Amino acid sequence: MSPTNGPDAPESAPRRGTDREASPSRPLNRTERAVWLGFLATHLRLLRTLDAELTATERIPTSTFEVLLTLAEAPGGRARMKDIAASLLISRSGLTRIVDDLERRGLVERHRCPTDARGFDAVLTDGGRKAYRRARKVHLAGLRREFLDKLSDEQLSALGEIWTAVGFDEPANAC
Repeated sequence: MSPTNGPDAPESAPRRGTDREASPSRPLNRTERAVWLGFLATHLRLLRTLDAELTATERIPTSTFEVLLTLAEAPGGRARMKDIAASLLISRSGLTRIVDDLERRGLVERHRCPTDARGFDAVLTDGGRKAYRRARKVHLAGLRREFLDKLSDEQLSALGEIWTAVGFDEPANAC
């Protein structure tokens, strides 16, 4: 074991290789802690900012935008309710509340699933597609201003490599 990754490694030195496998519950070192807290703080700040802008301009919170995005990019603007919930990592009851609101606003309709009479599909209406396009402009402007435009092309490429290294598979409806 080298001094840079062994038990006597300085706290700021990232640990590599077998140390992580042998002791997965060891405390975070300074570098790991800074990376983790930076990731969490950036994620939270970005979500709060995007949510506030979408809500103020389009009366659509981020969770609702994500449902509209999922439907806008689904074949025929239609997707199974359970599949939407699973892809967005929200409960079925949480999705039901969002879709109920979208239905009241005329942005989504609920239809019986043609392949399973027990299930329902959410279907984007023309009004929903228009609302999605307006909200998408707000979302992308905020995402660029608050995050993407602050990074160089090299930094963006490095982040892409990092997400791949940690096992992130880009969803089809990334934005």
